[in-house]
Amino acid sequence: MLYISKGTVLPNSTEQLLLINHCGRVFTLTELEAAIWLDGSRDFSMTPYSREVEHLRRMGLIETEEDDCPLSRYRVFTRCICCPVESYTRIPLRWQASATLTWLEKAGLRLSVAELVYLAEHRIAPAKSLLGVENRHKLVSLIYMTNSIQDNLLEQQMESAAYRDHVVNMLLYLLRCKRLVLI
Repeated sequence: MLYISKGTVLPNSTEQLLLINHCGRVFTLTELEAAIWLDGSRDFSMTPYSREVEHLRRMGLIETEEDDCPLSRYRVFTRCICCPVESYTRIPLRWQASATLTWLEKAGLRLSVAELVYLAEHRIAPAKSLLGVENRHKLVSLIYMTNSIQDNLLEQQMESAAYRDHVVNMLLYLLRCKRLVLI
């Protein structure tokens, strides 16, 4: 089973007790659950289905898919909210990752993975005229037309987009660089 972890490790965690903050709630994980969560905290991981995996999924601490394929990875990300993290060490990022991070940090609203794929697919770069709260209506109007505004239609359309895997890889890169948290 493919999965990725959501939430952040709290600083007062120990090897015996892993404390995870997810949406303002603190979860205490021990032994196998902690190991499973940590394995998926910076990248996708595979594990056989187990009681612990199901428990983590029900708590909202992991997102799962049966198969490990590019479409499954995209689908897992569509069920996550990507939140940029303020970094005190400014490691230079690849320019594609930098553009993705700029969208996430400065768009004026929380962009979904499907919206990020749409922007990449249409080669729409982060521009001052599309960033910030004052320009979010313009950005939303650019992404959503009458044929894509229905629930989950954009997510379905972006499943077959040429840039889907590219955006997923950029999000994974940002996650590994500790510039992104999934909730």
